[in-house]
Amino acid sequence: MKENATSVVAFVAPWCGHCQQMAPEYSQAALGVYPMIPFYAVDCDKQSNKRLCAEQGVQGFPTLKLFPRGKDMKPLDFDYPTRTASAFYYWASRNIPHKVKKIYHLEDLPAWVESNIDQPRALLLNQGKHIPLLWQTLGNKYRDQITFAVHRDRYGKSSIEMGLEKGPPKSAKVLYYPPGSKDYVRYYGVQKHEPLSKFFDSILDGTIDLEALAKEAPVPEEEVLDEREKEIERQQEEQRMKLAHGGYNDLVDFEEAMKAGINPHAPGGAHGGAHGGAHGEIPKKAANEEKKEDEDPIRRILKHQEEEARKEAERPKMAQTGDGAQIVFDPAETGHPKTPVAGEEAAPTADSSESSVAEEAPAATAVSAKGTTSASSAAAEETRGHVTDEL
Repeated sequence: MKENATSVVAFVAPWCGHCQQMAPEYSQAALGVYPMIPFYAVDCDKQSNKRLCAEQGVQGFPTLKLFPRGKDMKPLDFDYPTRTASAFYYWASRNIPHKVKKIYHLEDLPAWVESNIDQPRALLLNQGKHIPLLWQTLGNKYRDQITFAVHRDRYGKSSIEMGLEKGPPKSAKVLYYPPGSKDYVRYYGVQKHEPLSKFFDSILDGTIDLEALAKEAPVPEEEVLDEREKEIERQQEEQRMKLAHGGYNDLVDFEEAMKAGINPHAPGGAHGGAHGGAHGEIPKKAANEEKKEDEDPIRRILKHQEEEARKEAERPKMAQTGDGAQIVFDPAETGHPKTPVAGEEAAPTADSSESSVAEEAPAATAVSAKGTTSASSAAAEETRGHVTDEL
């Protein structure tokens, strides 16, 4: 296990059916976060591992534990309701003790630089609103040696004010402040875990000449990958998207998914909760679908009510049952008078039947209208709650 790194360990046994069922999901999560969060597996049936499994309190299989900083911190037990790739992903990525500081406003940056003047400092300028997983893992790995921070430079305005270029969309900049200095040295290397780790290691062991680096003409490094490495990266990127979107790599219509009772970001991913992905396909939007104008919420509610009423009308009715749990059939009209049963009055004539039907029709219509109104009210309440949840 790597020191100062967040790691996940699965304690398993080869004969365990639940372990075999979990293995594909575990592998998918491991692929999506490698090499930032290493995933391990320990075979507790091996004699050489029995002592380790006993020390970790393994009493059943599979047992999953997250080690926030190697052996330095107490491990956390997996407490999600389902063992899915998305659940493993969220569990691991949300338990990194990185201590990365968010600097929301550019005017607050000088105070951060000066307050940690005696320490090495690393600042990330990126366009996303969340701290990237890569920056979290680096902040955790070097948190006792380097102070990390992140500032959201959504439109490149902060970069321009700091004397940097705006940069293309989704770009990021890594700035390093040496101890005792208020001036930064920009890192132009590949922004991945291993190259950045080598850069910070070279700073800490003194093998890099920062003054010479600052004077050199900026030449951004380009990563050279062979076809095999490109395919691995493509699979990793696809897997990260799937993990972050509850197991689906297509564009997901989250509003329709929530209406259907599916929460792609539930603790168990798309398969978690009472209405998991196994119960139905998550609605997806076509990639080339044009963005429609926002519809009036009231019109959307009314449309929903009409749709629910139409579905209710088309739904096949179940056969009625009597007191003896037997199916009750409606007698077919033959035109002949009904034979009276003992204790029952004789059937009315055709004229009286027509009159009776005419009298009962408004009542039936009223009952139907009442039922439709009730269904519409229930649908309105449900839709109203959904709109509230969105806000």
